[in-house]
Amino acid sequence: MSDPLHSMLDLFAKSPFKPLNEHAEKVKQTVLKMDGAVHAYVEGDKAKVEGSYKQISELEHEADEVKHAIREHLPSSLMMPVDRTDILTFLKQQDDVANSAEMVAQLLDMKMVAMPPAVKDILLKLEKEVLVTVEEHVDAAGKITTLLDSAFAGRHVKEVQAIIDRVDGQKHNVDVLKLEAMKAIYEHEKELGPVGVFHLIELVQEMGWVAGHAESASDRLRLIVAKR
Repeated sequence: MSDPLHSMLDLFAKSPFKPLNEHAEKVKQTVLKMDGAVHAYVEGDKAKVEGSYKQISELEHEADEVKHAIREHLPSSLMMPVDRTDILTFLKQQDDVANSAEMVAQLLDMKMVAMPPAVKDILLKLEKEVLVTVEEHVDAAGKITTLLDSAFAGRHVKEVQAIIDRVDGQKHNVDVLKLEAMKAIYEHEKELGPVGVFHLIELVQEMGWVAGHAESASDRLRLIVAKR
């Protein structure tokens, strides 16, 4: 059985961004599970929502472990082509994606709300755009290693910048759908009841934060690239 510490140090020896890629993949897995939980919630499958919440919490914990390992084994004296503070700031913003995904799962598990078709539809549309935003961010994070290997060659820089631009575009789509979702919820206030409205509004806002943190992490990547 391999030693996790030794494996982490091996990753740093190859590239300071490889462990961040591992963390990004853990974050992506957390959000993918959140996507399944949202679909189960819309379908009224309480048992599946509860099971998904437990899995999401475990994945978020795994992401935290990778985050802690990176913080502990990233020496301040390590010679890197990027600033250590930028790496740690990026790590924090990326980790917030998983934290918000877990919060969404908590809200889903906390209270089931029977929703009319219009609210279900807009909630699923919002979730789809949130997921795509995170996937685009993870794609950008994964290409940073290529940038380092190529000494920030212009072609690779433009490729990463193009992906980050797509993240920004996706976050705008999320913002638009978030407002539409809130409007739909209020339009069906009588059917949902005051508690249901409050709960769903809180859920929509937290889903928006999942995408918002992904955008913030990608913006940090943009800053790292711009400093080169």
